[in-house]
Amino acid sequence: MTGTPPTWAVAALGDEPAPLIAAFARHHLAIGAAEVHVFLDRPNPEVEKLIGDRDGVSITTCDQSYWARVNNGKRPERHTGRQKFVSTSVYNTSSCDWLLHCDVDEFIADGTALSKALGKADRTKGLVIRNAERVYLPGAPGEMLFEGGFRQPVALEEDEMQSLYGRFSKFLSQGFTGHRTGKTIVPTGQAWEMGVHYPKILADGSRPPVVSTERRLLLHFDGLTPLHYAIKLLKKSFENYSGPKRKLGAAREAQYRFARNHADRPREILRLVEGVQSLDTRQAESLLALDRLRLDPFMPKDCDDLDLTRATFDALLRERDGEILAKAGLDM
Repeated sequence: MTGTPPTWAVAALGDEPAPLIAAFARHHLAIGAAEVHVFLDRPNPEVEKLIGDRDGVSITTCDQSYWARVNNGKRPERHTGRQKFVSTSVYNTSSCDWLLHCDVDEFIADGTALSKALGKADRTKGLVIRNAERVYLPGAPGEMLFEGGFRQPVALEEDEMQSLYGRFSKFLSQGFTGHRTGKTIVPTGQAWEMGVHYPKILADGSRPPVVSTERRLLLHFDGLTPLHYAIKLLKKSFENYSGPKRKLGAAREAQYRFARNHADRPREILRLVEGVQSLDTRQAESLLALDRLRLDPFMPKDCDDLDLTRATFDALLRERDGEILAKAGLDM
């Protein structure tokens, strides 16, 4: 019917503590997603308990029986390959007009703004939702998972970046620890397949045309706590996939190389985490002057009864990743 707002869905493959995955699902449903598809990369029964009875959320555990059912028992070796597989499966079956694939550490800030953008969007093109990245503000990171401000990419000369971030500038790409390419929400019904950041055309594997949102509506929490980020560095540093290595940006690769070289020196890893994730007063003032830092707080919707404290999240991480923490001697 003419004038009906477009519907949108979200799909994510998650292997994180249950409170984060539950917050991801609850929030996106609350801000307007018609469907939220959660795929668990390992069994996590607590996720379903914390999400509760909410229409529109589907939870799939990607265990061996799942892969036997959908892919002849073949589990893609790389995490990104599994992401592409599950998001494409949703793309081919969803009844929504648009599908966003993102990670469970990425949250749409404003569902109304996204719906308005989709109402004006060209359905022959993907819509790249530009991202901002959470950063800890001067002082302690706080007691809750989502505290902090949100920085935007800053294009400065190399010497200016070194003046701003010192020894940690080489670990940042335009001031970001992670990606700054955003994630693409894709119109359904095209002969495309989903990718991590962009879709591909099935016929030739090329990228379809895309346009970008004006606002940075995607908030990326690249590490929900300092411990979370440290574990991420350690895990990524020692990945050993068959085949060619995935291409990474120079800054990200520098982080992983540092973690590999200092895996037996936990204090150095902790210094790196603090240096790339936190701002001191001078850095915050500089980014504010450049209009590259937003101080508006964020808290996921429909999550008042979830325990989203750092203490609980870190306790779950220690239980899950105790082996790698013990090897690294990392005590946080």
